[in-house]
Amino acid sequence: MSIRARRIPLKSRKLLVIDDDTKLLMSYRDLLSPYGFEVLTAPDGQDAIPLVEQNPDIQLIILDLMMPRMDGREWLRWFRSLRRDSPVIIITAYKVDSDEDELKPAVILEKPFHVAELLDLVGLFCGLGTPMEPAKA
Repeated sequence: MSIRARRIPLKSRKLLVIDDDTKLLMSYRDLLSPYGFEVLTAPDGQDAIPLVEQNPDIQLIILDLMMPRMDGREWLRWFRSLRRDSPVIIITAYKVDSDEDELKPAVILEKPFHVAELLDLVGLFCGLGTPMEPAKA
């Protein structure tokens, strides 16, 4: 019988992605999970509220503006009443004025964007090491 070292994962850092495109939600999870992030997802602002309430340790929000039920602007107003300075990356396909008071403070990333741009922003807000290698059997 041999003894193997076990790889103990670092405490996961949490991100919340709010977007009504389920394929995009999976893409964000696939992209960011290897960097040690726990990626929570919600299809609209209404479903995101309980996630924020249950996870006070969320470090970063990635937010789409155009969604059914509760859109990104409405959700952001609610979120800012609780956590004024938490980093938010707004993803949008529409021209948005970054000087709009209701969107501050936030970084706006217009679609289409390069994955590297998103990773740079996540790294800026949360730190981004090299992706973890899968544990070897």
